[in-house]
Amino acid sequence: MRIGILGTGNVARAPARGWSATGHDVLLGSRRPEERTELGLPVAGLSETAAHAEVLVNATPGTVSVELLRSIGAPARAGLPLIDVGGGLSDDFTQLAHPDSSLAEEIQEAFPLTRVVKTLCTMDSTAMTAPDALDGPSTVSLSGDDAEAKRTTGRLLTDLGRHPSSQLDIDGVNTARCQEHFALLFMGIAGGLGAHTFNIRVVTAPAPGGDAAARSRLPDRPADAR
Repeated sequence: MRIGILGTGNVARAPARGWSATGHDVLLGSRRPEERTELGLPVAGLSETAAHAEVLVNATPGTVSVELLRSIGAPARAGLPLIDVGGGLSDDFTQLAHPDSSLAEEIQEAFPLTRVVKTLCTMDSTAMTAPDALDGPSTVSLSGDDAEAKRTTGRLLTDLGRHPSSQLDIDGVNTARCQEHFALLFMGIAGGLGAHTFNIRVVTAPAPGGDAAARSRLPDRPADAR
């Protein structure tokens, strides 16, 4: 697929490299592409990146994402799946950027023809694309209102090494705030561990009559089960 990623930071570059390695045509978007030639990845202007994309990815700071998306122009985004991996914290990492909502909800409200899916925001850029480097399986959540956009996102997550059994659909775009608000706990855990490369794992109770192994099994429904 042709994937346009808005942003050139770690959160943009990690999936860009992962998707490029699996054969996707990836283009990073920057306000100043001429200053980002050292990345080893193709970089263009924001509007050119959006025009390139079959799937658009927002990897820009959550405090400026909506403004930046508006600068591209609505026709470039209408009907596209937009995977939002933007963070949920303020610029100084001390407060929630959207305490009563979420960035994904704001994007969906601002651009109703765009099919927004929130994912990959509960982990750092290393864990995004190297799930096998963690000490055991972990869960990645998906939030969004469009089933086909979720299926597309699920396939792209699989290409990043995230097996469908690790993908948990937590319902509509309003649940994106559940993912984004995890940012405060993420920072607390990072402080306790002294490291940022970790992820959460959903552990369910066993079904009646199930064995002990079921206690630690990830949900085994695929992301497109809804």
